[in-house]
Order: sequence, then C-alpha cells, then structure tokens
Amino acid sequence: MSYTLHIFRGTEWEDGADDPITAKELLAVDGIKPFSQPAIKNPKTGMVLSMGSSDNMFSYGEAVVMLNDGMIDVAARDEDVVETIRPLAQALDAVIQGDEGEYY
Repeated sequence: MSYTLHIFRGTEWEDGADDPITAKELLAVDGIKPFSQPAIKNPKTGMVLSMGSSDNMFSYGEAVVMLNDGMIDVAARDEDVVETIRPLAQALDAVIQGDEGEYY
C-alpha cells in the first residue's frame, strides 16, 4: 500500500487547490526536471521495459512528483521524502499534507 504526500496551496488537499500550481511555475523551481526513465532491457528475455514520458511527471532530487489538478503528489516510500520535498513546497509557497490529513 502506498502513502502519498500532497503539495498544494489551500486548506485541505481533498478539497483541491485554492491557487493551482502550474507546470510552468513548477519548472521554474531550481532542481525540478521533467521525469525521464531510461528503458531497461531484460537480459534473459530481451523484453524492453519503459515508463515513457508524461507531461505531469517531474523529478526533484530523489523524489518523483506528479502534477495533478494544480497539486503535486509524491509517493512517500520513506520518512526522508518530507525533507527532500520541503524546499519545493517552500519555493511554491505551498504546504505539505499527508493522506491522513497531517501537515508537515
């Protein structure tokens, strides 16, 4: 099961963004890059696996972030991701809130 952190400008992430974050605004943040994953070839089968590209996926340090409906979603694989994405939220004048409503 995955746990998601949400970066947004508003009161509660479930209510949506009061002031949506745009892709242009996100790309202006130092350290944000369009996400790209090189294709991986299975040496036994020869099958090539690729995530392709997506207009709403970006990398920020070790985090992969998705821009959806003016909010950024981040899969929290470990507790360190909060400190990784905190500068991103600050640069966007936004808050970080978890799936269960807690703010970071």
